[in-house]
Amino acid sequence: MKFFFTFSLLFSFLFVPTTYSQYVNSVEFISSASADEISELLDYDVDNGAHFYKMTYHTTGSDGMSDIASGLIVIPDNMANEYPLVIYHHGTSPARDEVPSSLSLDFEAYAGIGASGYAVLAPDYLGMGDSRGFHPYVHRETQARASVDMLKAFHEWLEGEDYAVNHKLFLTGYSQGGHASMSTHKELELNHSAEFTVTAATHLSGPYSISGVMRDLMFSETNYLYVGFIPYLILGYQEVYGNVYEDLTDIFQPVFIPSIEAFYNGQINLIDLTIALIFLSAQNYGNSYPVTIFNPELVAEMTSDDNHPLNVILRENDTFNWAPQAPTRIFYCLADDMVPFENSIVADSVMQANGALDLVSENLSSTMGHGECAFPALLETVEFFNGFIETSTEQIAFHSQLSLYPNPTDGRIIISGLSDFESYNLQVVDISGKVLMSQVLSSEINLDHLQSGVYFLRISGNSGVITHKVIRN
Repeated sequence: MKFFFTFSLLFSFLFVPTTYSQYVNSVEFISSASADEISELLDYDVDNGAHFYKMTYHTTGSDGMSDIASGLIVIPDNMANEYPLVIYHHGTSPARDEVPSSLSLDFEAYAGIGASGYAVLAPDYLGMGDSRGFHPYVHRETQARASVDMLKAFHEWLEGEDYAVNHKLFLTGYSQGGHASMSTHKELELNHSAEFTVTAATHLSGPYSISGVMRDLMFSETNYLYVGFIPYLILGYQEVYGNVYEDLTDIFQPVFIPSIEAFYNGQINLIDLTIALIFLSAQNYGNSYPVTIFNPELVAEMTSDDNHPLNVILRENDTFNWAPQAPTRIFYCLADDMVPFENSIVADSVMQANGALDLVSENLSSTMGHGECAFPALLETVEFFNGFIETSTEQIAFHSQLSLYPNPTDGRIIISGLSDFESYNLQVVDISGKVLMSQVLSSEINLDHLQSGVYFLRISGNSGVITHKVIRN
């Protein structure tokens, strides 16, 4: 479940020595990027640059002992009096040092959110970055702990800084990060509501149904190119529970175990592990079915006994069996080849049945795969969050009165609700983030020259910025 980007920056590390009391261990300035630099990287215009800080903070490790975890802080460079805050949960990393705090994972995501005017926290997770041990992959409790403890550390750090955040707190994450953001959302609302209030959340293409949709995938006889995620999950749960297996042969076929052990020991990364497993499966069994790597006795036992200990552990790490109180959106793409879209359908149906107050799930595309779905999901996220931070009558009117129709369209879009079109700019952006058109806004937009597909219309002016998804027939 990988959603990561690499970005090379030339920067110097400036350590900022400060004494903190409870949560913060250290904070160091890493680098800055201007609005032009971020816009060029995204191929999408943003309004602000951003400053990046690495934070280390006190938490409890997956073994229950004290630990030091790490994460990234992003502060917009617009010098506002206070910022709304987003906790961004990153996707699967191939190695423990490829994390947000090293600016080597999901850079476009947290930089883009920060450049949209939000302060951002991006925890590295336990067992990643500076934290001890092996990463407990898609483990609900430890993912939430890393986020909540970083949130507390961040507020502690702010007490001695010129920065401030307002009462708006948003949550999001893509892929593994979708599982993590839903975990954090549940933890904050059920156990920390006296201290923090979630304003809104989006959970993006995540494996929320570990015991259902993902277990079915693990035991499937369908070729799957991301089989390395499976031993990552088992090894991570062993790190937390300690009783998932006595020997790896309890879980996996012997031919795969040397590669799995090499991954656990840090000798190879997740990409290398996946390649090795696919090669060994094809060489020895003539397929790349996920079920092929498992000990057949384990598969039979787990399939016949819903209360098999490993089934119980998988259920404990589902993230959807509760009712979110904050407005929540679940975005996914129907053609996701990595994390089946059924995860989102299951999460939506159970949360609705449990009494969710404002929950909508939306398929952003019926043709986009996992990697392609990331950019439109983040565009939708920022637009959704923007709806909660407008403060002026002019901004509220801009968002509530502006309308675009017809949608879907055969090429012609009518825009209404504005009295002065010439004071606004329009960008038409494709699903990869590429700007296809940039012009002064008018009451009619012609998309005849564009192929059928999904596009985003970004309208910006003094009253704010709004993005609308349109479908070209």
